[in-house]
Amino acid sequence: MRIFTFFVFLLASALPGFAQTPSVPGINRDRTCATDAFTHLLQTKDPAFKQRQQELQQITRTALIQQSQGQALRAATAITIPVVFHVVYNNASENISDDQLLSQLEVLNADFSRTNADAANTPAHFLPFAADTRVQFCMAVIDPNGDPTNGITRTRTTRTSFGFGNDYVKSSANGGVDAWDRDQYLNIWVCNIDGNILGYATPPGVRPFEDGVVLHYGAVGAAPVNTYKWNYNKGRTATHEVGHWLGLKHIWGNGVSCTDSDGIDDTPNQEQETTGYPTGIITSCDNGPYGNMYQNYMDYTDDACMNLFTKGQADYMNAVLSTSRSSILTSPACIGNMRSDFQTAVPYDTLTIAGSSINFTDASIGARPTSWYWEFEGGVPAVSTQENPTVLYPQPGKYSVKLTIANDKLSSTKEKTGYVHVTVNDLVVYPSPASDFITIEQPARVWVRQVELVNQLGQVMVNAEIRDRVLRLDVRNLPSGVYILRIKSTNGTDTRKVSVVR
Repeated sequence: MRIFTFFVFLLASALPGFAQTPSVPGINRDRTCATDAFTHLLQTKDPAFKQRQQELQQITRTALIQQSQGQALRAATAITIPVVFHVVYNNASENISDDQLLSQLEVLNADFSRTNADAANTPAHFLPFAADTRVQFCMAVIDPNGDPTNGITRTRTTRTSFGFGNDYVKSSANGGVDAWDRDQYLNIWVCNIDGNILGYATPPGVRPFEDGVVLHYGAVGAAPVNTYKWNYNKGRTATHEVGHWLGLKHIWGNGVSCTDSDGIDDTPNQEQETTGYPTGIITSCDNGPYGNMYQNYMDYTDDACMNLFTKGQADYMNAVLSTSRSSILTSPACIGNMRSDFQTAVPYDTLTIAGSSINFTDASIGARPTSWYWEFEGGVPAVSTQENPTVLYPQPGKYSVKLTIANDKLSSTKEKTGYVHVTVNDLVVYPSPASDFITIEQPARVWVRQVELVNQLGQVMVNAEIRDRVLRLDVRNLPSGVYILRIKSTNGTDTRKVSVVR
């Protein structure tokens, strides 16, 4: 009943018509994270999300099991995640300073690397479990268009607050700002959240436009740049919510009972959230002698009380980064790098018939290029400096394509060997007469499934299934004579006369 009541309160406060006056930072209150309630809402809005979430959790668990024989999943060198802060404000106090955002980045890096000053406050009995997660964060230095950025966007809105029920802060059409590519950036929205909510985050598996973290502007960064005199002015709300974004649950699990769990072996089972700034040992769920790990970033205690992730939590977050969030590992947004890549304008155009043209498009990511140099083996033209060239391929064959992009500081080259496969215009069978092999070439967009070589008595002498567009049929053991080649394809059945000679 307690969980249901709490969820109804959160939902009511976030839906249109039920919005309350947002709390003013400076008034103490218990920590309120809306991630669980928001996840429930996403499951109702997107029926496929729950299944995706379960599948990704299983993939993460499998990755952990594969590393279970004494090998930590945490990376040997730190993983760096590019961050963009979207500040959405209605008044000057909500338009927090660059310094406050940079302070938040410093807190994230300290907390995730266990270089936080208050790591010394971790009780001795929990020290063996405390971990450097090997995860770090940087301000993005290039935007999705490849242009320079300081990793901060600022958007003036007519809305006085935002709720998680409609998630409008992530929509430019509704007074917020659209997400940057979630495969390249961790999006963190900063705004006035209504309903006494400090923040919420999305777990892996959500739709791209929903993905990221939302923070109350008064809980961002640490004092002295965070000037609010309350219990959430050390930046730990972001640490907590980014933990959710990397797949962690609340330390007590999803409910209020001893049968629930966060799924992490080295966090003690505890009945429910811990609030405020307790001292000493608090036990629940027979977790003595040391009790609840209320110093964990995934509990609900005050910022000043939190000081550790565990090794199990670190391994889980790294498993998420190696599976469901692996695309962000190759993002160039931190270092301003560029990575060359390309594709065809129409899918599957790389398989075509002789005499056809292919439209290529630059699909590079990272810093914006100012020059392009294409090399087309077998193509006309053989080279091009256009951004998106069109190339004619007159002869059958398999051809490589190479693209080099550059600007005044950087360059990158990508080559795809055998990327273009040009086939004959029509089905070709040769030679005839043949003594060793009969070659069958099929055109693009026709798929030969089976061939049979039949003698004049109607006996099938050779039978073969096709696994490539060029088949060599072995006739070295056949006597001389005239045979019927029966070809079954997506265009039906075709027959050809062929001769074998000795």
